[in-house]
Amino acid sequence: MNRIMIGAIVGALSIAANAAINVIPQPNFVEEREGEYVVQGRIGDNIRFISDARIPAESYRLVVTPKGIFVTASDDAGRFYAMQTLRQLHNEGRIPCVFIDDMPRFKWRGLLFDDGRHFFGKETLMKTLDAMALHKLNVLHWVITQDQGWRIEIKKYPELTKKGSVRAGSPKPVVLVTPKDVPESGTGWVNNHIQYGPYFYTQDDIREIVAYAAARHITIVPEIELPGHSVAALSAYPWLGCTGEQFEPWCRWGVSENIYCGGNDETIKFLEDVMDEVCELFPGPFIHIGGDEAPKTVWKRCPKCQKRIKDLGLAGEEGLQGWMTDHFTKYLAAKGKRAIGWDEVLDGEPGKETIIMSWRGPQGGIKAASRGNDAVMCPVDPCYIDNPQGLADDPYEYINYGFQATLERCYGFNPTAGVPESEHSHILGGQGNNWSEYTWTGSELEWKIWPRMSALAECLWTVPERKSWTCFKARIPAMRRMLIREHHINCAPIE
Repeated sequence: MNRIMIGAIVGALSIAANAAINVIPQPNFVEEREGEYVVQGRIGDNIRFISDARIPAESYRLVVTPKGIFVTASDDAGRFYAMQTLRQLHNEGRIPCVFIDDMPRFKWRGLLFDDGRHFFGKETLMKTLDAMALHKLNVLHWVITQDQGWRIEIKKYPELTKKGSVRAGSPKPVVLVTPKDVPESGTGWVNNHIQYGPYFYTQDDIREIVAYAAARHITIVPEIELPGHSVAALSAYPWLGCTGEQFEPWCRWGVSENIYCGGNDETIKFLEDVMDEVCELFPGPFIHIGGDEAPKTVWKRCPKCQKRIKDLGLAGEEGLQGWMTDHFTKYLAAKGKRAIGWDEVLDGEPGKETIIMSWRGPQGGIKAASRGNDAVMCPVDPCYIDNPQGLADDPYEYINYGFQATLERCYGFNPTAGVPESEHSHILGGQGNNWSEYTWTGSELEWKIWPRMSALAECLWTVPERKSWTCFKARIPAMRRMLIREHHINCAPIE
């Protein structure tokens, strides 16, 4: 029996008692002891660090006695996470005496940050990374290309940011505009006709952000969408599409039928060139290649796409997308990277090397695991934290997809639910997703992420036997105060 399960069995007996230990995520074994340690000067100067190769990666053992603080770990991540626990235990110069033996349940503990629809900038992103680190989250999934905006500088293709990072307007819901405005037919939205951008990150910005994240043991996973959500790129280089038609970055939300041409060798070369620069900027092991919401309408009419399908003997248009997924999975593998795709890529029967991100429900991840693919779970219910959180008074809850992602609902997330135990090893973990169609400012972004991401963080770190909604409710007010006081986060209230 491994150490984490022993901790779960023993610790389950004392969850209620540990509510006084205000740590999120809940450590997997906590033993409260008599007394407290009085901090002298800076907290880091009071700690004795011990290396022990037997302790797994990202794990730590923390012992606080009246005479000292002792942290044992095998790597820097473990030591860093012990410090986050100590930050939360620290109260006006005093730390309660405890024995904590802790390790993460999942390797992938993530948050999706969408700069494509609305752009939030370095300050908001870095604040988010700080708050993530406090919660022992270790992956930022960064969406930086969309129909509505291309947000990453690519040296070889400067028009991507010159043209693709600015749009002529943004859609606003009718409830937020004056009655004289006429919505687009059947949409309930109007275009505000206010230029948005140019907004993008330079390569120097990206290097700075990647280094900032790495110092907090957070891997940034960029998403370069293909073949869909590519109108901003087509606006810069019309020859990337099937028709050569000149587009403008989209001024509405939704799904466009205009996508990269899967039969054009020049389009494939363009995407390879983009991936070359992206791989240089992001040293982490993963690159997300999208794959979701890609209608094949234009491919059905495109001679180049139809020729590729015929020449390669592909199974229609879905087979062509499968070929693109496989091509870029192999292209990235040659650079030491693993490709990730949304669960739609399963329709094209990808190779076992492709990681599947399951968003339309858990079914994609369950299917992926059954066929030997690794998967990351982020089902829309409850992991889409741009959805309403069920508060009595919330200025941002004007969009509802039919359910509320309440704090309690988020806390009930279990990435391995429905997955046969024999296939649990293929579930890398999960993440919360905040898409920015309906998230307009950094302040609104923070309101939607926190404290729901606190709940999801505990789901990804703590074994189910150690979780308790009652205990979490007792601990979350202290975390909320810390986010507001120390990180200046616009944190939603707890009801």
